[in-house]
Amino acid sequence: MCLYMRQTMFLMKTKWIFLWTACLVGVLSSCLKTDEAIQIELTRNCQIKSFTLSSDSIEELSSVKFTIDQLSGRIFNNDSLPYGTKIEKVYCTLTTASSYDVNSVEVTPYAYSDSTYYLQSLSDSIDFSAPVKFVMHAYDGITTKTYIAQVNIHQIDPDSMIWIEAANPIVPVAIREQKTMKMEQEGATSYLMYVQPATGEGYQLYQAVESNPSYWEQLSLSGLPAEGVCLSQMTYYNKVLYVATESGALYRSVDGLTWSEVEGAPVIRILLGEIPAGLRQKAVLAAVAEREGAFVYCAMDEASQWTMGDVVPESFPASGFSAMDYESMHYQYLMVVAGRSIGNQLLNTTWTSRDGLAWEQLGASSKCFSQREGAMMTRYDDQLILLGGLDADQQGLKDIYCSIDFGLNWTLADSTLVLPEAYEGRGFSSVWVDTENFINILGGKTKCDANDMNQLWRGRINRLIPKE
Repeated sequence: MCLYMRQTMFLMKTKWIFLWTACLVGVLSSCLKTDEAIQIELTRNCQIKSFTLSSDSIEELSSVKFTIDQLSGRIFNNDSLPYGTKIEKVYCTLTTASSYDVNSVEVTPYAYSDSTYYLQSLSDSIDFSAPVKFVMHAYDGITTKTYIAQVNIHQIDPDSMIWIEAANPIVPVAIREQKTMKMEQEGATSYLMYVQPATGEGYQLYQAVESNPSYWEQLSLSGLPAEGVCLSQMTYYNKVLYVATESGALYRSVDGLTWSEVEGAPVIRILLGEIPAGLRQKAVLAAVAEREGAFVYCAMDEASQWTMGDVVPESFPASGFSAMDYESMHYQYLMVVAGRSIGNQLLNTTWTSRDGLAWEQLGASSKCFSQREGAMMTRYDDQLILLGGLDADQQGLKDIYCSIDFGLNWTLADSTLVLPEAYEGRGFSSVWVDTENFINILGGKTKCDANDMNQLWRGRINRLIPKE
C-alpha cells in the first residue's frame, strides 16, 4: 500500500513538473513572438520625425520651423524666407523615431530632375532651389514613404514699388492745367481737382472720394476769375484754401467751392505755402509780395495780419517749384525745391524757412538732382520723394530722388522704385499719398506747352500694403 502511494505521488509530481514546464515554454514562446512582432513593426516605420536646414551663409536658416504633413507627405515652412534668399546648397538633417528605422534615403532634387542618389547618412548638402523628393526605405526592404520638401521664399521684393495706371480719362474735358487738393471735412477725406479746360473756358471743379480716386464728379464753382489763376501754387492754410492770380490778387475759400478775394492783402507774386503751428511758433502763410517795384518776403498770421520781410534774391524760386512743410528739432519749416528763379534760371536748389520771412538755401556741396521745374514732391516711407519734372529742354523726366535729411541731400532712387516703361516723363502733376499707402500722380505735362495728361498713376511699396 505504501509502495503504491509512493508511486502515485511520484507520477503526480512528474505531471506537475511537465505542466509547469509546458506553461513556461508557452509563456516564453509568446514573449518571443511579441518581441518579434515589435521588431517587424519597427522596421516598417520610416517616417521623418523632424526636418532642419542650415547654412554658414544664412544664419537664420537653422531657426526656420518646418511642418511635416505625414498624410500628404509634404514638408514646408509656413513663414517664407526673405526675398532673394539663395538655397542652392544648404545642409539638410533628417531624424526618424529610431536609428534602426530607415535602411536608406533616396533623394531627387527637382532642380536636377534626372539626378537621383542615395544619402550616405541622414545629413547632407542638398540643392533646395526647387522642391526635393525624399523616398524613405525601411529595413524590411518593402516599406517606403515619399516626402516632397519645399522651402518657401517670398517671390515679391518687399522694397519694390508696383505702379498701376488707373482708368482714363479722369475727367471728360481736355485740360490745360490742373491742381488737386486734399480736403478733410466732417471726418471724411476727399480730393478737389481744379481744372482749366484747354478750350479756354472758365475754371471747373471736380471731386473724388479717397477710396475711389479714379471717379471724379463735377461740382459747382464760383468766385474765381475766368483766367489768370496760378493753380500750381494753390495751398491749404489754417483749414482754408488760398490761391493767387497773375495780377497779384489773393483769393480764399473755406469749402473749396465758393471763393472770394482777400481784402487788405499785399500784391502777391508768389504763393509759397503753409508753415504749420508748432510748440515754438504760430502758423503763417508764406508768400512773396511786390512792394515799391521789388519782390519781398511776406507772411500772414492766423489773424490775417501781414508782415513784410527782406528783398528776395534773384536766385529764389518764383515758379514751377514744389513746396512741403516738415518738422525738425521741434520747429516747423517750409521747404521750396527746384523751379525757375526770379531771374528765370532753372534751379536744382532747396530753400527752407520757419517763419516765411527768413529763408536759407541748403549747402551747395550737398548731393542734389539736375535742374528742373514742375517736379512733384511728397513724403513717403519716412523720406522725401521727388518725382520727375521738366528739364532745360522742356522735356518730361521720370527719375525719382530720395532724401532722408529734409532735402539737404538727394540721392537717385535704386531700381526698386523706378517708374514703369509705360509711364511718360512729366512735370506739374498733382501728387499725394493716401491711407492705403499709394502714391497718386494725377495729370502732368510731358512738355511745357503741352496739355495736361488726363490720367492717374498709383504706386505702392509691397511691404506697405495694409494687412487685413
